[in-house]
Amino acid sequence: MTSMTRRLSVSEKIGYGFGDLASNLFWQMFSIFIAKFYTDVFLLSAATMGTMMLVTRMGDAVIDPLIGTIADRTRTRWGHFRPYLVWMAIPMAAAAVLTFTTPSFGGTAKIVYAYATLSLMMIAYSAINIPYSALLGVLTPDSKDRTSVSSYRFVMALIPVFIIVNTALPLAKYFGGSETSPHGWMMTMVVYASIATLLYFATFAMTRERVQPAKHEKTRLREDLRDLSRNRPWVVLSIVGVAALTYTNIRGTAIVYYFDYVVPGGKQYFASVMTTGAVAFVLGVMATSPLSKRFGKRNFYMAAMILTAILTAAFYFVPPGNIALVWTGHALISFCAAPTAPLVWAMYADAADYSEWRCGRRATGLVFSAASFAQKIGWAIGGAGTGWLLAYFGYLPGIAQSPRTVDGIRLMMSLIPAIGAVIAIIALWFYELDEPAVERMGAELARQRSSTASPAAERAPQTAAPAGDSDASTLPPLLGAGVLAGEARPRAVAYAEGLNERTASQGAAIGSQGNPGKPGRRFAGEMPPPQPALTVSETDDIRREFGSLLAGGLHGICFSPYLDGQAPGSAVDAGQIRARLEVLKPHVGWVRTFSCLDGHEQTPRLARELGFKTLVGAWLGTDPVKNEAEIANVIAVGRAGDADIIAVGNEVLLREDMSEAELLEYIGRVKRALPGVPVGYVDAYYLFELHPAVARACDVVLTNCYPFWEGYPREAALPYMQQMYRRAAATAEGKPVIIAETGWPNSGAAFDAAEPSERNAMQYFIDTQRWAREAGIPLFYFSAFDEPWKVGPEGDVGAYWGLWDKHGRQKYV
Repeated sequence: MTSMTRRLSVSEKIGYGFGDLASNLFWQMFSIFIAKFYTDVFLLSAATMGTMMLVTRMGDAVIDPLIGTIADRTRTRWGHFRPYLVWMAIPMAAAAVLTFTTPSFGGTAKIVYAYATLSLMMIAYSAINIPYSALLGVLTPDSKDRTSVSSYRFVMALIPVFIIVNTALPLAKYFGGSETSPHGWMMTMVVYASIATLLYFATFAMTRERVQPAKHEKTRLREDLRDLSRNRPWVVLSIVGVAALTYTNIRGTAIVYYFDYVVPGGKQYFASVMTTGAVAFVLGVMATSPLSKRFGKRNFYMAAMILTAILTAAFYFVPPGNIALVWTGHALISFCAAPTAPLVWAMYADAADYSEWRCGRRATGLVFSAASFAQKIGWAIGGAGTGWLLAYFGYLPGIAQSPRTVDGIRLMMSLIPAIGAVIAIIALWFYELDEPAVERMGAELARQRSSTASPAAERAPQTAAPAGDSDASTLPPLLGAGVLAGEARPRAVAYAEGLNERTASQGAAIGSQGNPGKPGRRFAGEMPPPQPALTVSETDDIRREFGSLLAGGLHGICFSPYLDGQAPGSAVDAGQIRARLEVLKPHVGWVRTFSCLDGHEQTPRLARELGFKTLVGAWLGTDPVKNEAEIANVIAVGRAGDADIIAVGNEVLLREDMSEAELLEYIGRVKRALPGVPVGYVDAYYLFELHPAVARACDVVLTNCYPFWEGYPREAALPYMQQMYRRAAATAEGKPVIIAETGWPNSGAAFDAAEPSERNAMQYFIDTQRWAREAGIPLFYFSAFDEPWKVGPEGDVGAYWGLWDKHGRQKYV
């Protein structure tokens, strides 16, 4: 998880608030007027309208977690959530206009149209509002700053109340000639939708995402939902959301009917009372940030909701004819209820932090979409309840209501919604993230983000048992156990059968046969100062040290024999393989291969003839026929005595090319066929945390560690790479751990704070080689030669990872 802790500017808080201003131009129309539109303009019965509200909103609620999950997995240059403000603005506007359009046909077809357009509108609203809400969780990691942003948001959200209650009916009358004109209502929504679209675009332009979910947090929906079910604060907030939104929807929908049919002459007061209530709500929201800082979000929410419940219940006893008391009572209820809206969304952001803290993964979109799911249930219950209650109390549009109906509307303004407020209070009693807990959690997450160690990693065992357990007894001595917790310490390494001591270096690589793993956290610390330009003598010093380490011998290197114009699938012959290996012979003790097809199966034999030791890979993917051929050939290579270690698969779990069970079956087959050869699997370090059964199945854990692909600047890369190694070692349970790939490109586009350059490539090589030698850690550097074909899968940077260029010439010496 990467985060930048810069405090948000007022302009960005306002920009974020524009999004809720836009959403509430739609939502206030839906909340205040849609029931009356359906009963008095569209001419549906109250019972039909209530059932439709339940069905459409419940169906839409089920879709919400899917939308959040998709948003979490969206990867664009603009972030995860911001792009939806642009992508969905116009579809949202169109759906809203269609919803407020009354078709010329009637009967069942008209009801079907109402169901279809309302469903479409609700889905479109979710598709823009869930990413917008989740954006709050990634604007800043600071909980107090999020509460402040949330307050700005809800002040902006109240502006549409002023607009809607004062202009909707006059606009409908202006465009259609009366307050029940279908054309007038459609054109009114056209006006609001046009304004909202521009506001969504403004939010996109004025905000930035700073808290980035780690790329390796790409998990399956089932795993995310499992984590969510264990997130007790979220579960509590979901219950609170259902209860509070039931309260809001019943009372907010009933108020139009209350002023039309209960308050004498109420139509003339409606806009003024609603405007006063909106002002009171804004004042309540403005008080939220300072009071929540003093009392804590949970405590302040409970106090506000208790007052709201008491005042709402008491509203039943307010005489409708006493307009001053009605006016005052509504204003007080609005003021007391106001803090609950921004507080609950700020607490949802804390719940997203809790998910990351507890489970080691962050799924902000899912947390907020699941929050929206809970609130949609509340809206569904409230909307359906309004329609059914109106029908139960005998409401008929356009006529004077019976005493029973009038009393029923009064109950819908008071005692009935107060029950929802009480349920919310009871549920929040069990919410455990009070302010001290949030501060402790935030401090721990900040440490984890700055040190890049996830909660799962920090809670994992950090010591590795001595080498030599039964699972690793066949390994060559140089493959000892992993480093202990803390800083990597120098460790004696016994080298096998004549391997020169100078090869106790390192190396690593991205899989030559496919896309690189680009997992994990982005750089979370402060950016290092710009590097000054090197003088000629400094450049010469770096080159000399690089050349000395290269001449001293690398432990291993990732090897692909492709010539310019070749790519995976091209046949390679023995001549080009031998020629490339000859280039490496003076400098490297081990070579790592990636495939045993298309001629690559010859590489281990040729390498052995030239004196190399071999880590032989079988490339597995989604094609079962090719997988079988790879497995058959790697077994043949092992039986011929040309493999010192075998890697069954490279990053197949990262790419999700096969299931864990399928991979374990392949590993087991190779182990059974080659009992005297150590067998392992290669993947990004954190995949072994997520799949401990794979680590247990391996004789040796082969881990890829790429600070570059996680956006780290070169100055911070070595400590982070050491963290990667320690995390992999913690999963190995004493088995040997080898860094199977690591490296740095010298050219191409930057990846976040990771800058490709000749200087950075040489310095990263120097740093990692020194560390690996001192720590006695086997390391395969990525890679031997530049591979132009990788421009496609990895962008321009993919072609420049080699220590030698595509022609086989040394690049730095």
